Amino acid sequence: MSPFRHVFWKSYREAGHLAEQAQKLLDHQRDLLTPARVTELEASIRHLESMRNKGTREDITAAMTRLEATAQTSLMAYPHASMRENVEGLLTMGIVLFAFRQFFFQPMAIPTGSAQPTFNGITCEDLRYNGKSVPNLAVQAVEWALFGQHYFELIAEQDGELGGVSPSSGSGGITGLLRKSFDVEVGRVTYTVKTSMSEGPNDFMRHMGLANDQGSLPQRFFKQGEPIIRCRVKSGDRLMVDRLTYNFRNPSRGDTVVFKSMQHPGMTANTHYIKRLVALNGETVRIGDDRHVVINGQRLDAKTPGFADVYSFDPAKHPVSSSYSGHVNGIGFAEGSWFSTHEAEYELLHSRDASAAQQLTTISEEKLKIWRSFTNATAVTTDGSQNGRWAQQKSRLEAMTQSTPNFPNAKAEVTVRPGHVLCLGDNTMNSSDSRMWPVPDFPQERIVGKSGWVFWPLSRRWGWSQH
Repeated sequence: MSPFRHVFWKSYREAGHLAEQAQKLLDHQRDLLTPARVTELEASIRHLESMRNKGTREDITAAMTRLEATAQTSLMAYPHASMRENVEGLLTMGIVLFAFRQFFFQPMAIPTGSAQPTFNGITCEDLRYNGKSVPNLAVQAVEWALFGQHYFELIAEQDGELGGVSPSSGSGGITGLLRKSFDVEVGRVTYTVKTSMSEGPNDFMRHMGLANDQGSLPQRFFKQGEPIIRCRVKSGDRLMVDRLTYNFRNPSRGDTVVFKSMQHPGMTANTHYIKRLVALNGETVRIGDDRHVVINGQRLDAKTPGFADVYSFDPAKHPVSSSYSGHVNGIGFAEGSWFSTHEAEYELLHSRDASAAQQLTTISEEKLKIWRSFTNATAVTTDGSQNGRWAQQKSRLEAMTQSTPNFPNAKAEVTVRPGHVLCLGDNTMNSSDSRMWPVPDFPQERIVGKSGWVFWPLSRRWGWSQH
C-alpha cells in the first residue's frame, strides 16, 4: 500500500516530509526542552507515521495538524531562520560542486598550443595582411560570448621602427593578476595595450601577431596610419577533465591525459599539463626519422588507437607547428625549424618588390640544398668561402637537433621506469614534453584524469573530446 500512496497521495509525501523535519528539529533541541515536551513531540511524530501507513487521507491530514500544533508550542524558534536556510543551501551546493570537481569532472583552460590542433591554446589571426577589419562592439560581444574571440587594434601615430615590448608600470599588483598591460615602442611613441590573458612579453608578441613561434618579426617598420596590431585572438579551449574513468581502469596508450607537474624537472611547477600518453611501465621508446614512435620495436601508426590524427600527416611535407606532423626527434625538429618561415621570408611575403617571389624561390632552394648536404653529411662545394658558410650552417642545424635531448636521433632510446609514464604533445614542433624534460617520465599517480568535454568556445572541437 505504501508505494501506491507515495505515488498517488500528495498528503502521504507531505506527511513524511513533515515528520522528518520535526524529528530533525527535536534532535537538535532535545537538550533544551523539558521531558514532557519531548514526550509530547515524539508521540505526535509516531502518531503521524502510523496514520501514513494505515490511515485514510483524512486521518493523515488530522495527524499533520496535530503535529504542527504540538511543534509550535514545544519547539523553540530559530533566529534568522530564512538566512540559516539560505546559508545551508549554499553550503550544500558548494559541497556538491566540490565533490563533482574532485570525483567526476574538473574544468581546465588550455593555456598553450602544445596540444594543437587537438585542443587549441590561445591563437592569433593577423588581420593586417588579409584585408579584414575589426567589427563593431555588438559583433565583438557576440563573437566573444560564443567563440571566445577578442580583437585588438593599434594604429601608428608616426613613422617608426618597432623598438620592443615590455610590461607597463601599471601591470603589477592585484590589478596585474586580472589584466596585463604592455608597452609597445614604435619610433618615438610608446603605446599601451591591455589584455586579460596571463602572459609574458614573448607570448604577447606572438598573440598580437608581432612575432611568430620562432620569434621572427613579420614587420619591423610602420608608417603613420598603418596598423601595428590588428588581430583576432581566440581564447584557449575550456575542457572538463574526466576524473571518473581512471577509477575503473588504468590509463591507456593514446589517451590524452591531464597530470600535475608538481616539482618535476623541466616542467612549470605546480600546474597542469595535457599530453598524449605514449609509453608506460617498463617500455622502451625511440622516435624514428619517419616521425613515428617505436615501442619495444613496434612502430605506432594511424591504426594505433588514439593516434589516427597524430599520424595523419603527409610524409612529403616538412613538420610544422600547430598541425599534425607525427612526433619528431632532434633531426625532425631541426628539419621543421629549418624550413619554417623566418624573418627575411616574412618581409618578402609582404613586399611589393617585383623580385620578391624569385627571392623566396631562391631562399627555398638554398635551404633544401643545405639540408640535403646536412643529412647526407657531405659538403656542397669545395670553394673555401662556401665551405666556411656551410660549416656555420651545419653547426646551426646540429644545435637544433639538441632541442629534443632525450631523442636527438632515431637511435636514441628511453626506457620508462616501473610505475611511470611517458607523454608527448600533439603539436610536435611546439611542445615541451618527454623529449625535452631532464627526467623524461613521471609517476603515473600524478595523472588527474583524461580529456572529457570541450564546453567553450564553440568550434569544431566542441563536445566530447574522444569523438
